[in-house]
Formats: sequence, C-alpha cells, structure tokens
Amino acid sequence: MTETPEKGVYILRLESPPGSFMNHVNVILAGEGVLIDAGYPEEGERTLAWANKTAGGGLAALLLTHHHHDHLGGAETLVRETGAASYAHPKEIELMKETAPELAPLPIGDGEKVQAGGIELEALLTPGHSPGHLAFWWAEREILFGGDVVLMPTSTWVGPPLGNLVDYLASLERVRDLAPRVIYPGHGPPVEDPAGRAEVLLRHRARREVQIVQSVSEGYDTPQRIAERIYAGLGERTISIGAKMIISHLEKLAGEGAVRREGESYVLAK
Repeated sequence: MTETPEKGVYILRLESPPGSFMNHVNVILAGEGVLIDAGYPEEGERTLAWANKTAGGGLAALLLTHHHHDHLGGAETLVRETGAASYAHPKEIELMKETAPELAPLPIGDGEKVQAGGIELEALLTPGHSPGHLAFWWAEREILFGGDVVLMPTSTWVGPPLGNLVDYLASLERVRDLAPRVIYPGHGPPVEDPAGRAEVLLRHRARREVQIVQSVSEGYDTPQRIAERIYAGLGERTISIGAKMIISHLEKLAGEGAVRREGESYVLAK
C-alpha cells in the first residue's frame, strides 16, 4: 500500500500476471471507502482485505473506470462481500457482462455525481481507450482519478477493436483544459502536471501521425510494415503492439480523407 501526500487518498499497487502489457495496476481508495477500480481477478481477496482495513468503516462505493480485466477483475468479489454499490458508464456495463456476469453496476454518465464515503465525485466521460471510459473528478481537491486516460511515463493503448483515436485525442484535450492539480492514474505514478502531460501526449500522437503519413507515401502500406519501419530495432513485441495502435491512426486518417484503404493496404488519398 502507498499512502499518498493527499489526505484520504491511498493506492494499492497490484503486480501484473506474467505476459501482461502493463507490469502493474493501481487500485485507489478515496475519502472514507470509495474505491476506484477493482484490480485483477486473481487479487480480489487481497484487494478486499486492503480496502476493508484502509477504509475502516468498510467499502462505501466502487467506481469502475472501464471494463478491462485489470480494472474490473476483482469487482464481483468486492461487491459480493461488502454489498457496496458499483458504478460504470452504460457502454462499459454492456462490455462487462461477458467477464463479470454477476456484477450489476449502476449506470452513471458524463457530469453525474456520486456522493459516498464523505466525498462527492463527478464522472467525466473520457473515451478512446475504451468507449465508455470514465475519469472521476474530486472538484473540492482538484484531483482527477484518471483511469487510463493520462499515464506516465508510458502512453495509453488506443487500438482495435474498441479503441478510437479521435475520441482519445478529444479526451486528452478535455483533461488538459480541466487542468487538475494532480491525476491519480490506473497505472504508474501520480501525474503532477496533468495539463502539461496531456499536451505532451497530444504532441506525441501528432508526431506519430506525421511518421505514418510519411511511411504510407514511401510505400509502407500496411500497419505491420509501417510499424516495422517506425519501431525498427525495438523487438517483435513492440512492433506487434505498435502495429495495432497504428490501425487507430490509419482509421483517423481515412476518416479525414488523408489516406484510403485498398483491401489490407493503405495509400495516400488523391
């Protein structure tokens, strides 16, 4: 457990199972028993014990940023054992049914608020990584519990089948303009300059787009070939992951009329 400099904010870092994309996930406790995300399914009992001990009075609510297993996995255990209400965006609730069929989160949309554990948090829709991804805004303290919208030092996965780069860029702009004092993310350390970090990530995506357009203009016509060019020398795993993320860039560029898909290949639009 990590006790943060913020009164009433605690982090449980759960190490990832072998072969995972990220090496850990953060489960965050805010106020008097408001849990943000539920960690891996294998860690449900550990997360429950930690939450009960740290919260003192028990779990007041479980807020789920999105349906990915490293954020959702322990939710059924936590809700079953504590009776706490869980909340998620309606789009994510549908996606949760396959892996957490016993969970019945209450729907919460953009701008709606949850009052629990002595605090009030506002749901902010920040899609792109996942269609109904939520961040939770503690306005009184200018803290954003950001899920996977803004991470450091890594960038956020945005790829098939449910990632959308246009949505993600808009989410980054929203976080930048909100300018929280600090973000407590789903992975990695607290983001101490959220607006600056969001701007860095926006510029990173813009630079990647330039690289992709240049690659297509030179005849690198598939996501795999583009990735092999851009990520040359970084190993097969990085190239494979990069190729999937490049698909989201190509979909954005195609929507804007900059490139055109021809079968499995892409060419510059004329």
